[in-house]
Amino acid sequence: MDFPFVGSSYQYRSSNYDLQRSINLYPIKSEVGTSKAITALVSVPGYSSFALLPDSPIRATHEVNGRAFAVAGYGLYEIFSNGSYILRGSLLTNSGYVSVANNGFQICMVDGTVTGGFILTLATNAYAQITNPYFLGANTVTFIDGYFMFNKPNTQIYYISALYDGLSGDPLDFASAEASPDNLVAVKEIHKQVWLFGTSTIEPVFNTGAADFPFSPNQGAVIEYGCAAAQSIATTANTIFWIGSDREGTGIVFMTNGSQPQRISNNVIERLLQSVPDLSTATAYTYQEDGHYFYIINVDGLDTSLVFDINTQEWHERAFWNTNGGNYERHRAQSHIFAFGKHLIGDYANGNIYQQSLDIYTFNGQPLRRLRRSPYFADDLEYLFFSRLQIDMETGIGLDGAASSDTAPTAALRWTDDGGHTWSNEYSASLGALGNYNTRVIWRRLGRSRSRAFEFVTSVACKIFIISAKVQVEKGTS
Repeated sequence: MDFPFVGSSYQYRSSNYDLQRSINLYPIKSEVGTSKAITALVSVPGYSSFALLPDSPIRATHEVNGRAFAVAGYGLYEIFSNGSYILRGSLLTNSGYVSVANNGFQICMVDGTVTGGFILTLATNAYAQITNPYFLGANTVTFIDGYFMFNKPNTQIYYISALYDGLSGDPLDFASAEASPDNLVAVKEIHKQVWLFGTSTIEPVFNTGAADFPFSPNQGAVIEYGCAAAQSIATTANTIFWIGSDREGTGIVFMTNGSQPQRISNNVIERLLQSVPDLSTATAYTYQEDGHYFYIINVDGLDTSLVFDINTQEWHERAFWNTNGGNYERHRAQSHIFAFGKHLIGDYANGNIYQQSLDIYTFNGQPLRRLRRSPYFADDLEYLFFSRLQIDMETGIGLDGAASSDTAPTAALRWTDDGGHTWSNEYSASLGALGNYNTRVIWRRLGRSRSRAFEFVTSVACKIFIISAKVQVEKGTS
């Protein structure tokens, strides 16, 4: 019979209730309805080295007019299509979040400090610190209608640069977000408005064209949800995402539906986010690949990164497998740009810029460990005798001339009969050497249980595509 093996991550507070996980695998759904199965599990992309910058960590990446830039440690580097790079300027800090925006002629960078504003002029590559009195320091910068807009840290104040010139501005060109007394966390342009993110509310403003100060609140449009982490704000697919907070609590993930916030997190994601003592340092980025739009959250204190797929409206996890410790760690990706026809990823811990691709099956040569933990299989809590479990997946995937583990790839299966508190030993099955497309991925004589969940794991440097699972089982009383 069919077994609902394919699915998303949903590991509940009580593992006896639900313990599903999809780590480095994500669900897809057929768009035609006549595929072999409605859903399947595919491997997340792998990574290979594209550039190694001499400073670290990667604090931000940015693409403009076909050019690619990265802030690494103190330095702003331009990266070229062959992976070479050049230093364009230096910041006064070497760690922490850097917010970046461009006006088509200049790149503006801010790092949250009073003196931490910098401009690179694209035509001349001239680099300068913003010393004009209009600049009050900023956590974030965004661009709208020719202006750079900033928020002054620990205040309700937002302000703007001169038109198309981040090096100058009028010290009187500022205003306060006054719909609520909460301080601003960030500013972000979306749909020709700037959303002023406070700790418990959001106030959209737009360009009225007024002579004194051109921006004014969109009356009646205040949103009663704020933002827990400035770096969690990201845009893609014509919408905006963030980790929310309000006067009642924190840790709900939102996206916009039109101009209204829509909760996209579930109880499991919210429990994970709310388990972290300080959400303010959470980061996020977005990208699109194979028609799927992803929003990726990294949070210090969690052992995986949390990923929402806009297409399927489902969550999965991504993680780096630490071969020394034998454990998952948060994904190494901190930021993303699409440049030179490639997805380029910045590493949060070092100076690496990686190329990301679904045709790469390792993490820069390290194992990409995929894990799927199934829902429970039970029937009135009577004994079930499991004769066979077969995973329907693409086989014959071994690599020609590769290391032995990849020429004869395998996957491991284990299971739990007590709600995830203890697990069986692992048992291996072949995924088929290159060209052995009729290989059947089967485990037999799996014993009995009243309630069982299976866990499938593989680290092979090969294509992984899981379609479904079948189980042969008989109901019994002893």
